[in-house]
Amino acid sequence: MTEAGTTPLFSWPLRVTKQQWRTVVISVAAVAFSATAGLEPPLRNLITFARAGASFSAKQLCSSVLMAGMDPEQVINEDLAAGQGMIHTRIKPNAGRVEANALFGLIRAEAIQNGERGCTWQINGHPKPRLPKPNQPDSATPHPIGSAWPLSDTAAAGPPEIDEQALKDALDRAFEENEPLTPKRTRAVVVVQNGWVIAERYAQGIQPDMPLIGWSMSKSITHALIGRAIQEGLLDPGKPPKVPEWSDPQDPHQRISLDQLQRMNSGLAFEESTGTLNSDLVRMLTQEADMAGFAASHPLSKKPGKKWSYSSGTTNILSRILRHAIDDDQRYWRFPKQALFGPLGMATAVLENDNSGTLVGSSLVWASGRDWARFGQLYLNQVRWDGKQLLPSTWVRQAQTASRGSKQAYGAHWWLSRRKSRPDLPYDSFSAEGYQGQLLLVAPSQRAVIVQLGQTPKKPGFDANAFGADVLSALR
Repeated sequence: MTEAGTTPLFSWPLRVTKQQWRTVVISVAAVAFSATAGLEPPLRNLITFARAGASFSAKQLCSSVLMAGMDPEQVINEDLAAGQGMIHTRIKPNAGRVEANALFGLIRAEAIQNGERGCTWQINGHPKPRLPKPNQPDSATPHPIGSAWPLSDTAAAGPPEIDEQALKDALDRAFEENEPLTPKRTRAVVVVQNGWVIAERYAQGIQPDMPLIGWSMSKSITHALIGRAIQEGLLDPGKPPKVPEWSDPQDPHQRISLDQLQRMNSGLAFEESTGTLNSDLVRMLTQEADMAGFAASHPLSKKPGKKWSYSSGTTNILSRILRHAIDDDQRYWRFPKQALFGPLGMATAVLENDNSGTLVGSSLVWASGRDWARFGQLYLNQVRWDGKQLLPSTWVRQAQTASRGSKQAYGAHWWLSRRKSRPDLPYDSFSAEGYQGQLLLVAPSQRAVIVQLGQTPKKPGFDANAFGADVLSALR
């Protein structure tokens, strides 16, 4: 595996001739690396596209292929297929790196393997690639697909009774592709009831132990890590969090509380958009070495606590608050595994960091469908696992308490089911959700956890309400 070929990313509406491309390239070569204030908008947009696209392509291929073990052609044809071939990539597995370039090499990006912490961007030669250690043999007997098995030691004595045909039909519908313009591209579904895995299915090329990206489902993992830090006395929820950019006692940012950051009530200005190439979200995730510093530098748009505004930036600020609270980077980088993934048996889970070393708690948790189900089961069990209280006893109630201004749709880093958006789901259900159709649904009234992971490029391709209701209807 040496050359991954051409890797398209975002769609680009222009149709240009070779001569026009030469003109564009000459123009870019003349001004791309000079002061950009005077650039005409189309050229500026082209450069923005190239930077974001090259960075995204390198990182996604590194994590998906070198870390998770996916087929590079599948990643290229699905995850990176929206554009028209403007991004070129090269995978170097022996060196633990992926290179990407755009505009005939004028714009370059590189992602490298980062040991046991997945992949990260390499900027100005740092960090150096670190190949992960070979996987140690797992002493546990792997669970076969097609038979029920207990997810934890506290599962019910036996599997629940279900309508097997109805559940099979629901999974068939989750994987069927009957709308070419709005594909589902479901990669994994895992269904748990009474602590038992009662159904699971995987797309071609996806294995039960293959880590898949959760995108914004990662935020709920961050919620758990903050709770774990509180449980261990590392953080005090009653004290203002320490953020270097807000150190001036007169700075109004000082009034932002830990709880407001978890509830997206911080008041920080942040443009959360995947459809705008220069949005704060896209810029943060593709071009900023210190994502939390970038988000924390934004001004207040509203008084803290007065307005709800969904923001990946605030989650990364939380992740860096945790880093400062631990005050030991080696311990901080081990914290997710030692404090959460290890106790839950989430052996495939990886939380990647940005170029500054801060864990990207907003977006970059990778885990198998089974391991995402384990995480959901923790919250279904009121944050107890195998008899141990892992998080504060109030943590699920905090997650399920609606945030001010969210119209009852959002708690603390978890989405809440409401009649308008989730009319067919149990009112007590709540969920972690992510870009391109990722879903972890927790339904306490039915003692159920449902995971759906995929790569749905357009929103109409996946309806979380319909999917959740379809699966739950087969459970007794």
